[in-house]
Amino acid sequence: MSDALRVAVDMTFPNRNTAGSSMYAVELLRELQQRDEVVVGEVAANTGGLPGTLTWLAGGARAAVAATDLVHCPAFVAPWGMGKPFVLTVHDTSIFDFPEDHPFEWLEYIRAFLGRRARAAARVITGTEQSRRDIIQDLGVPAERIAVTPYGVARRFNRAAPHPDPPPREGGNMPQLLFPGAPSRRKNLELVLRGMAEAPADSVLRRANLAISGADRDAFPTYRDKVKALGLESRVRWTGKVPREEMPRLMELSDAVVYPSLQEGFGFPALEAMSLGTPVIASNTSCLPEVLGDGALLIDPTDVKGFIAAVEAVLTRPELRQELVAKGRARASHFTWERCADLTIDAYREALHARS
Repeated sequence: MSDALRVAVDMTFPNRNTAGSSMYAVELLRELQQRDEVVVGEVAANTGGLPGTLTWLAGGARAAVAATDLVHCPAFVAPWGMGKPFVLTVHDTSIFDFPEDHPFEWLEYIRAFLGRRARAAARVITGTEQSRRDIIQDLGVPAERIAVTPYGVARRFNRAAPHPDPPPREGGNMPQLLFPGAPSRRKNLELVLRGMAEAPADSVLRRANLAISGADRDAFPTYRDKVKALGLESRVRWTGKVPREEMPRLMELSDAVVYPSLQEGFGFPALEAMSLGTPVIASNTSCLPEVLGDGALLIDPTDVKGFIAAVEAVLTRPELRQELVAKGRARASHFTWERCADLTIDAYREALHARS
């Protein structure tokens, strides 16, 4: 234990949100703290206010990390003046293509500082080869300094029982679709709503209901109004932000998860649904084919007719559904936080070796 690598993980920003980057940091930290080869401690700014955050970023973190060998910043942001080599996790560079999906201050940080902090890092970590290519192109980080550490599926999404077949569709029984996450433009809720509205009158999809699990209706007035304009108000339910521990049950109660994102860094919700045995219809773009493989039904996220056909097939063809359940579970089983931690520790060692 005396020779164990001492690492400080900066949880300042992961502790303030519930997005995928936060889940990554929480799950990885938990796994690393169980390892003998590293001694991992959590550090964070003392306050969530702007003055405290700026003090932390401008050099206030230095004292907190003084007794460590290395600092890991798991959510895009790395403080200055730490006096230690650091590893920075950059999950994706989607903000450059979808700037309107982010608050002004975050957009300004990414534009002004992310590239410089990434190039100053001893190692940059990311979850997929697609994101690695994007980081090279968008941030100018040398390829040899980027480590790909595929992320994991949290244990709460590992169920022993298979997902049940969808209920019978006679008698007005409505299929249940789930759109997990907030409907920012890159998440492509537009495709789902159009598919529900334009599906043939005699189709199962035309009777389907949709739950949107990552937002309140009034927080997204553009989509709230679109739901109304398409005549879907009675079929769309806004659940608000669902707590992490409740997401497995919501996914299990859904007949399919629809995830037609235009760009992703990893795609946690789709992989989690596959782990539970819920069929997934997802995009064939960005990193999703790399992560989901043959465990999901992949479609062109700009093709409404293709989306309609895919959802209809999943809801009406038992053999396809059973195939997706089996392949989805098998695919998701390859993504574990244990493996992610192993690869992360390798990246730590490489970072220290590079700076020695």
